[in-house]
Amino acid sequence: MCPNMRKYGFFIVLLSSIFIYSCKLNRDFSLLDSQNDWSHHFAYGSPSWDSFERFPNNPVYVGREGMEWPVNGFFFSDPVSKCWYLYIGEYRHGYEIKRNASTPNFNCVVYKSSDRGKSWEKKGDLFPAGMNCYDSLHIEVPDVMVVYDQGKYHLIFDWISGKASWQEMGASGVGYAVADSPEGPYTVSKEPIKINTQYKNNPLLGRYWRMYAPMLVKRQNDWVALYMMDRSPTQSWALAASTASSPEGPYSEPVLLQHVEMKTNYPPLMEYFPAFTHQGYVYFPATSVAVNRNYQQIYRVKTEDVLNADKWELFSAGSAWHSTNAEIEYAGIWGQTITGFVDDSDSIYVMYPSKNKQDFGTINLAKASWSKLFRKKGFSLSASEGASFSYINKGINLDNLSMDFELAGTMHLVWDFHGPLDIENMWGKFSLDRPECSYNEIEISQTSWQVKHHDRGQIQSIDSGKFQLRNGINHLQIKYKNGLYSLFINNQKCGEISRVADPGFIGILLDPRCSLFTSRFDVTGKLTNENMVYGCKEALLNSGNLNNDWEFVSDSGFRYGHGAISKQSSGFAKWNFEGSGVELYLPKGPDFGSVTIYIDGIQSENINLKNEQFRNSSMVFKSKALPKGIHAIYIESKDGRLPLDCIEVINR
Repeated sequence: MCPNMRKYGFFIVLLSSIFIYSCKLNRDFSLLDSQNDWSHHFAYGSPSWDSFERFPNNPVYVGREGMEWPVNGFFFSDPVSKCWYLYIGEYRHGYEIKRNASTPNFNCVVYKSSDRGKSWEKKGDLFPAGMNCYDSLHIEVPDVMVVYDQGKYHLIFDWISGKASWQEMGASGVGYAVADSPEGPYTVSKEPIKINTQYKNNPLLGRYWRMYAPMLVKRQNDWVALYMMDRSPTQSWALAASTASSPEGPYSEPVLLQHVEMKTNYPPLMEYFPAFTHQGYVYFPATSVAVNRNYQQIYRVKTEDVLNADKWELFSAGSAWHSTNAEIEYAGIWGQTITGFVDDSDSIYVMYPSKNKQDFGTINLAKASWSKLFRKKGFSLSASEGASFSYINKGINLDNLSMDFELAGTMHLVWDFHGPLDIENMWGKFSLDRPECSYNEIEISQTSWQVKHHDRGQIQSIDSGKFQLRNGINHLQIKYKNGLYSLFINNQKCGEISRVADPGFIGILLDPRCSLFTSRFDVTGKLTNENMVYGCKEALLNSGNLNNDWEFVSDSGFRYGHGAISKQSSGFAKWNFEGSGVELYLPKGPDFGSVTIYIDGIQSENINLKNEQFRNSSMVFKSKALPKGIHAIYIESKDGRLPLDCIEVINR
């Protein structure tokens, strides 16, 4: 052998060894360092490493007859008195609006604490039960935010007239008031900041017109009012902003900062309110209103850059909050997201709203260390009104799994998962029991276990048994040998199940109203080239499409037998994804046209889907290697109907 061949042979052996070694897996996925190895999804849910501790005197406030849903609020620390204030927005059950009612539809009540939340004193309603403002309109105020500056307390609020309805809204919008004390009395400005009727006939992006949940930020030379905007029928929300030289206004025309129609990654169903500032940054917590209420994210941006959406950075995705199995937070975070502040001792204090089993709203408090917001080991997963599912985002040929956990309710440990994930409706309902999916699972409740195999809608019960789950730490182990998985709970054998031919993904599914803490999740095995598949309905919700604009079809020409086609001769859609690449699968046909593909907002390629005969779905586009992280693929057709099938997410 010539010297060069020997040299090349050495490198080939070396590279082969590196490749083989890199495919081996031995990792504890409960470590914070493995946070990004788990999926974080607005509808399916997300594990959290947060270290928040609940206050022992929760709840601070519970809904009352006639105002059953206090599900919004603002938590304020007064820099002058050092007292804490809660401004609690009260709503009727179901957000009901009764026209010309003898009692208000909305209210804001103020509570004060002089001992850092140990006790609270009711100070009364922020405003009279309905007041005349803005050309003698009788208005009601539910949601507020307070900013202290130069001896004054500046209050921004959303308001609605007593004759409005959710369908018509009537006169409603955003207002401003000022006081010498955080308790008031507040003097309302002569003119509102915004009136929704200004935009109803000329909505932003042709859809956004109602403004609510306002926030106020003081910058060096001006003030910024931020507010949510939505539309009717509600299927997406946007965050907008206006500026003014003084807090009372006049404010500029709204500019959209965050919305699902962007060609970049941005999850749907996110609601912001309120923001908080800390060390030159504005932090914007948000909660997904998908049914499980198990996805939160926090954006942050330097205060002076708050109007530049390109400067916003994702501080935390799906990992800054978890719900518990407490009766007072039966619904998880409900109504809005967390609100709070960071104090001088490096503690973050937050208020979070929920609902109890009686469907009355609850207002609660929690705290954590700001610099140690995330624990280094051990994650929580919770499910409230819907199931939660999170998976390790690489395919794994499993050899051994050891899990230490505390469980309230029922969990399903899933492995060898194959098939597409997709939502079932606009509120993010989903199920793994789809006719296209296959996987193994062990289901564990408080008193029983069951081992099952799912194969394209058919469920085979392998084994089951009774036992009593421990109140503290429990141990689950899966061992592979000679083609069989052996399962053990607290050293008790729970049967065996054969390995499917093609190893897939490992994940945790929680039933509704359940919570889990995992202190160890050791996995050994080999990584595979399995890719997770996402279906078409998610692409519609991710882009703010209305289902009525699409035809949903069952056809074997689509990869898994179903897809969607735009009713109009144009269309657009977007998949958000976490990974290092993406493959796009679409059919071709006579009604389809050319499609422009964008990756992370940058035009990548044009493809032609027009064909004389319908051709089954196939891979029509594959991205170049991307930095591992969050991305988006956006597709748009302007000269033909747009078909939607699925994507495969690459994680290498």
